[in-house]
Amino acid sequence: METNIYSLTKLQQISEEINFNSLLNSYCREFNNWSRYIGIPKYDPALAAYLELTGRNLHLRFDFSELGSEVFVPLKHYAESGRHVFDFPAVERDLKTDDIHPIDAARFMRLIIGYAHEEFPDIHEELVMDRLLNSIENINVYLDYFNRTGKPLNKVKMNFIETEQSLALGHHAHPLPKGRMGFKNEDELLMYSPETAGQFQLAYFLIAPENVTERNAEGADITDVFRTQLQQYAAADQLSLSLLTQHPDWKVVPMHPWEAQYLLKTPEVRDMEVQGLLYDLGKWGPLYTPTSSVRTVYNRESDWMFKFSLHVKITNSERVNLLRELHRGYDVSRLLKTEMGALLKKDFPEIEFITDPAFITVSHKGKEINGFNTSIRHNVFKGEAADKNVTLLAALCQDAVLGQTPRIVNVILEAARQKNKPAEQVAVNWFKQYLHIAVGPIIGILNKYGMAFEFHQQNVLVELDSQSFPAKLYFRDNQGFFFREGKSAELLGYLPDLADQSGSIVPDEYILPKYTYYLLINNLMGIVNALGCNGLADERQLIDLVYLEFKQFEEMDTTGFVDYVINSRSWQVKGNLLTNLYNIDEASAPIDNPAIYRDYPNPLNRYFFCDNLIKPQTKETLYSRYFPKEDITITLRSFDIDRDLEMVHDWFNQEHAKPIWKMDGPIKELELFYRTLIPGDQSHSFIGEVNGEATFTMEPYWPMREPMGAYYDALPTDYGSHLLIAPTDKDKKYSFNCGQVLMDWVFLQPVVGKCIGEAAVESRAMHIFTTRLGFKYQRVLKMPHKDANLTFCYREWYWEKFPESKDVSMAGQMERV
Repeated sequence: METNIYSLTKLQQISEEINFNSLLNSYCREFNNWSRYIGIPKYDPALAAYLELTGRNLHLRFDFSELGSEVFVPLKHYAESGRHVFDFPAVERDLKTDDIHPIDAARFMRLIIGYAHEEFPDIHEELVMDRLLNSIENINVYLDYFNRTGKPLNKVKMNFIETEQSLALGHHAHPLPKGRMGFKNEDELLMYSPETAGQFQLAYFLIAPENVTERNAEGADITDVFRTQLQQYAAADQLSLSLLTQHPDWKVVPMHPWEAQYLLKTPEVRDMEVQGLLYDLGKWGPLYTPTSSVRTVYNRESDWMFKFSLHVKITNSERVNLLRELHRGYDVSRLLKTEMGALLKKDFPEIEFITDPAFITVSHKGKEINGFNTSIRHNVFKGEAADKNVTLLAALCQDAVLGQTPRIVNVILEAARQKNKPAEQVAVNWFKQYLHIAVGPIIGILNKYGMAFEFHQQNVLVELDSQSFPAKLYFRDNQGFFFREGKSAELLGYLPDLADQSGSIVPDEYILPKYTYYLLINNLMGIVNALGCNGLADERQLIDLVYLEFKQFEEMDTTGFVDYVINSRSWQVKGNLLTNLYNIDEASAPIDNPAIYRDYPNPLNRYFFCDNLIKPQTKETLYSRYFPKEDITITLRSFDIDRDLEMVHDWFNQEHAKPIWKMDGPIKELELFYRTLIPGDQSHSFIGEVNGEATFTMEPYWPMREPMGAYYDALPTDYGSHLLIAPTDKDKKYSFNCGQVLMDWVFLQPVVGKCIGEAAVESRAMHIFTTRLGFKYQRVLKMPHKDANLTFCYREWYWEKFPESKDVSMAGQMERV
């Protein structure tokens, strides 16, 4: 066993960087004042001196200029899936003094609070800071535990509870991945945390029957089972046996031992004790251990797992079971016992629902005491089943912990060894198999049965077959079920009182953003990220597979979900950071507004991304065309910042360019523009040369990522372009020829559906120019900086005006790396 590999100082540094990485990624999902920054600047010596020390060619730049600063963070891996891997330290620059200094997660959180304050004025600043420090401290405790014990987290074969207790780094989509405010000290944290495999007996209460409400979809009162068990556990304890004998009809209620101590200090429970309505029976029976949710506990020989209420703030919520959530589990369990449940299991055997058939609540003087609210779950991993190679998906996708190879790497390498195939090929096939058993069934269940569920990485378990491939999925957490209004008549036919207490039948449109966040962002993109950042597969290829998997269900889907997933420019995704800044407790928030949702660029649009227009991979000539009438050859090449910056700076500062482009000014600012433009995915710059002399720049853009796309119903196959011709001498401009070269180059890309234009309404010359090229007027767009004529040009319209362009061939005219 390896121990003491890392010093305490090093562990603290690692803990802070882990949380900082999560915070940065949450911010990137919820705000847009950031960009990639490439290379070392020539005209910004202070920044250059720092960037040269990082050893990274790519950084993220966060623009907090409103607060007088900017932040740069080195990138180890920029993720198409949206969760990047950062290097440290991050630095902040004071824009007034040019002072550049390292910053930690706490300082970055202060900048977030300052920046977000205008849009979100009711931020709970000090509470947020306390939670951040708590999360970092907890990560440090867990890493110290793993460091001391040498506990492996990355074995190819791991059973249910091993993977539940291996999630050392926490919720990958949350800014406070290990926030657990409520535990009083480190001893409690160690005792009740899954990461440290804490074990404890359950506490028991004996409560007057009129104060207890219970339901059980299996029929018998579940408290009778607990009474029988407790009589065995406490057989030698005369006081407990005497109380049980004196009150044969009273209810035996199990409880998490931490919550039991919490409850015994509350006025309601004290009053019940005084009135003789409740007895504390103490702790008895076998040892239970926490699963990844902390409050759900497990014993491999028990028929049940217990999902207790726990007045501990875990990530966004104080984890207290609400009455509607308890009824939701009860409803789902009853529903799955009907004919519908049998049909669903037959139709979609790939997914097994782990049900929560029973629950218990306690009230006093007509008021519910929510700390007693307990959901009781079937333990499908009892006995021999406990040793199935079943893994919590979040744990499978976890980053490396203290130098251990990430588990997903070991799983893929073992599968590659068994299949005798390259790891890259196996990783892609592994992901295809996962998509096959997840996407089709989920869409089918939503359409046929109207059921939706919070299918995120913390609620999904993957059973791996003998070759380490996904064989079956388990879904748990019945509080995460919702039912479509569009299917309510059929659902109520099976279970007439469905949702009477749970409120789980919701408008169809309510489901779309929730499902998209849980299934796409958290689940599927989480797997894409794990495979991509570990070098097992190309993220773009995997994202294309996600698109194609959903695309095949487009025609059969009647819910609008598939259309939303594959065709929307942006998705609405849950803002875990903002939800925390606002101190919204998702568990207790209104069902129709449980969290803050934000627009997030749809990653599946990348299927239509054109590298030749936005990310060309060569600085050589990309396109060339000879115009015999003018006896000129016009060529296009990618903008080269080292070669072209000074030249285009002169162009943008010409009088005719200033009012249109608004990019005149210091060269330092223009360099910043290009160093953030080039690595981005919304636009690119090309230099056009006439007979070898640079004379114009064109900037294709992709409306799916460029702000323009928000002002009309943009399609992922739309592309636009801007054009600046530098010479003012009409004999050197060749404006129309340059425009044709622009259009040729755009329409040479097979992925392009149409070219769009958005010239200012007052620009009559540009209107005439684009009309000659084949553009047709659509409507006026009201934009913040101008009123624009929206114009479209399809390939056929352009070719109709210029038949010779139809014959332009890629062969001999494009050179690629």
